[in-house]
Amino acid sequence: MNEYQIVTRGRDRIGKIPEMMGKLHITRPMIVGMEPLTGTLLKKNPSLLPFPVFSSFHPNPDLADTETGAEIYKQEDCDGLISIGGGSSIDTAKAVKARMETGDEEELIHSRLTGKDGIPHIAIPGTAGTGSEATQFAVVYVDGKKVSLNHSSLRPDGVILDASLLDSLPLYHKKSCALDALAQGIESYWSKRSNDDSKVHAYLAVIGVIDNLKAYLDGDLHAADEMLDASFQSGKAIQITTTTAAHAMSYMLTKRLGLAHGHACMVTLPTLWEMTYEHDEMKDLLTDLSGKMRLGDPRMVPKLLKGILYDLNMDIPPVPGEDLLDELADSVNTERLSNHPVPLTKEEIKEAYRKSMTPLCENEKQACLDIWRYYGRE
Repeated sequence: MNEYQIVTRGRDRIGKIPEMMGKLHITRPMIVGMEPLTGTLLKKNPSLLPFPVFSSFHPNPDLADTETGAEIYKQEDCDGLISIGGGSSIDTAKAVKARMETGDEEELIHSRLTGKDGIPHIAIPGTAGTGSEATQFAVVYVDGKKVSLNHSSLRPDGVILDASLLDSLPLYHKKSCALDALAQGIESYWSKRSNDDSKVHAYLAVIGVIDNLKAYLDGDLHAADEMLDASFQSGKAIQITTTTAAHAMSYMLTKRLGLAHGHACMVTLPTLWEMTYEHDEMKDLLTDLSGKMRLGDPRMVPKLLKGILYDLNMDIPPVPGEDLLDELADSVNTERLSNHPVPLTKEEIKEAYRKSMTPLCENEKQACLDIWRYYGRE
């Protein structure tokens, strides 16, 4: 895989995809995605009409689906991939590429790839949230269990950032994806693996979301451009650092409580910030990040994040019973926890879930709303 990605930005740039195909020497691509975005892609690029479209995959990508995708790729004699859509489409294309490299299921699941398949991949995000177009990671499911593929060859070679594709997204989806990018930015910034480069991308992600969220949800086109770039920056940040506890704790909230991914991440992130600030060795870093967010006091950040949730009417689930709390705590991926800036025991994770879903009193809730609603005003 080339370390350098070819990236093009701008509304309606999706119509220029043949130019990128030429740069990557793709003459017969397999398109990975679902309607309506695949239809938009073909309408804007009639030259792609003869090529196969793989859309028979699950919204939560199942590794078994990639057998079908790989078979179509071979039968149609393709020489490249174009994915369009959210993280599901892009991750499915990555997993198809991985399967093309090895037919051995164990090798695939454990990401033991050589990186020599030579299949170029152009990713076109249809959401502003996951940043999957910037990373070498892909989430897939095997027998209902989440597996993370991770290999440098899976990072897309080309990226088209066209915010016109965001215009028709459902409002809840826009909100949740934006929260995902914001969470990725914060988590990358405090990650044990952070460095000077990752902090630049993480900063651009965080500021890009909080400065443009209101206008983006109101339909401002420039804000949509900025939000899509913030999502891309969040992907570039976690490409270096990977995510931490909020993401690790989100997956079972999605599975058991039905929250969209970004929504689930933001439910626990304010509490995790508060718990992290209790560690003296983290105070300087969180003070630095809160300053970059233009909040002088680091203790204001979790209030801001809660205020965003309340203002967007993103419901916080009620505190579940002890059995479900235990199930949630047991589900957390310890590998991702190893990247969290401070150690967390199972009991602390359980308590973080509990505190995150404990309702605030009306005065506390109003204070959080006020911090967000007045944020950025002169």
